[in-house]
Amino acid sequence: MHAIYAYTLNMTMPILQQAQRFRARYILDGLDFVEGGALDVVGGQICALHRSQEAAGFDGLLDRSIEVIELGNVALVPGLLNVHSHSFQRAIRGRTEFCDPARPDDDFWTWRERMYDAALSFSPEQIEATAALAFLEMALGGITSVGEFHYVHHQPDGTPYGDPNELAHRIVAAAHSVGIRICLLRVAYARAGFGASLDPRQRRFIEPDCDSYLERFEHLHDHYKGVESTTFGLAPHSIRAVPRDWLDAITSYGANTKFPVHIHACEQRAELLQAQAEYRLSPIELLDEVGLLNARTTIVHATHLTAHDLDLLEKTRPTICACPTTERNLGDGFLPARELNERQIKVALGSDSQTTIDIFEEMRLVEYHERLRHERRNILATRDHDYSTARALWPMATRNGARALDLAAGILAPNHVADFTTLDLDHISLIGATKETLLSALTLSMPASAVRDVYVAGKAVIERGRHPQQDAIIAQYRKRVG
Repeated sequence: MHAIYAYTLNMTMPILQQAQRFRARYILDGLDFVEGGALDVVGGQICALHRSQEAAGFDGLLDRSIEVIELGNVALVPGLLNVHSHSFQRAIRGRTEFCDPARPDDDFWTWRERMYDAALSFSPEQIEATAALAFLEMALGGITSVGEFHYVHHQPDGTPYGDPNELAHRIVAAAHSVGIRICLLRVAYARAGFGASLDPRQRRFIEPDCDSYLERFEHLHDHYKGVESTTFGLAPHSIRAVPRDWLDAITSYGANTKFPVHIHACEQRAELLQAQAEYRLSPIELLDEVGLLNARTTIVHATHLTAHDLDLLEKTRPTICACPTTERNLGDGFLPARELNERQIKVALGSDSQTTIDIFEEMRLVEYHERLRHERRNILATRDHDYSTARALWPMATRNGARALDLAAGILAPNHVADFTTLDLDHISLIGATKETLLSALTLSMPASAVRDVYVAGKAVIERGRHPQQDAIIAQYRKRVG
């Protein structure tokens, strides 16, 4: 257990919300570690970061009960943000890694068929149990917020549940049981693709019309008003699954309501061909034409971009969400990270298909894939990042993810949520790291097993590498799913 001390200041005044002071050997202040500092938290929000114990007076915390928590030999960093997750796909991990001799050209599209088969089989209880397991694995890896791209809406026969948001409620409940924040990105799904007959295996995804989609989205959002850990975003699945009139309606609704908007785009070359066939535009050009490219929008994958696409992204400044472990697993292709970096287009990260749940791995793969593409080292280490690869990568896992999910998170600063993780400086992977090399060590070398503690809104979710409900969550998954 951590050392905890209680202090009470100025007890002649009414006591307000209790304040917490977290002390650690190192605390990440922006992109630099300070040694022997302290982080003050009140009401689940950061109110001060002190660069030394000597500077950490109690000004601003008078009239409050102060809990001082000594975290010890750790590095305290912001919680990571997982911007793109399909939690139910955690259940098919390892189950698609074989080749059918009758179909030797296995690719994204054949994998998708197996994923559809799995999606048809899940009960609400299995959806919730699988989501809880995925979110637990995220929390153990230092993730404090997830963007859940949720598109399994209906019963297995395609008819709505009595509450059309039944499965969304299950996923939110799973996030609450683990204790991480969730931005539920409720997906609009209208069709199998341009000129394609409806695939019966997609029947759990399809909404009857865009008005029904928006109405169900509003009901879901209204249901959780006031629940600080639960937010929402609009998610037209892709230009394959959503026709232009739906894109127009969702764009208009999003502009009026200011919800974040996420959409898959440019993941597969076949998608580019479909966009040309239907619109004579690239997916990015179409999104720009309907007005969907802006700072509230996140483009997921973007592995196949033209020079003109890059020009449009540089002009409109959406966030790109890369999912390198999934993109390599499915053979999607490489994120053009160097080109995005040169244009200062922000990149966030997601675990997507849950082949791996490790945002540290996602982060370093953005750089390592570029090294393979260009056959040299430190591709992203430009002047904008003080020629440091780690300084280029770290915001992808933190600040850029907060931008994509519209959360005041990703940095240890006043008026931001007190979501943070601690890294065990006695972990074998961090032995020898100094204050100056620590950011490079954790971004490029450290496994997620070095995560020791995770806090959300100043409350411990993981302590000493364990979740209090870890055994129960695993047992429930084994009971419900196998």
